[in-house]
Amino acid sequence: MNTAPLPTAPQAGITLVLCSAKDIAAMGGPKKSHLYDLIARGHFPAPAVRLGPRYTRWSSAAVLDWLHNPAAWIAEQNGTTTAEAGGANV
Repeated sequence: MNTAPLPTAPQAGITLVLCSAKDIAAMGGPKKSHLYDLIARGHFPAPAVRLGPRYTRWSSAAVLDWLHNPAAWIAEQNGTTTAEAGGANV
């Protein structure tokens, strides 16, 4: 397993790149079924583009921000601190 820190979107020089669920899993994110469960709970960014049931894409910047620190991303979305979120069970 690669333990190198992931870059944040601005550090990576990313403007707008779209990722599929397969791309997200390849980056070390959750697999497709767990991904949609996280979205339903508000624990993962919603898709940036949804063109029908078979074409869904996420902003790579949002995905990288989540991968960098999921608990902080969830806390930010909920308007709490990471400590208040209790590390947010992802």
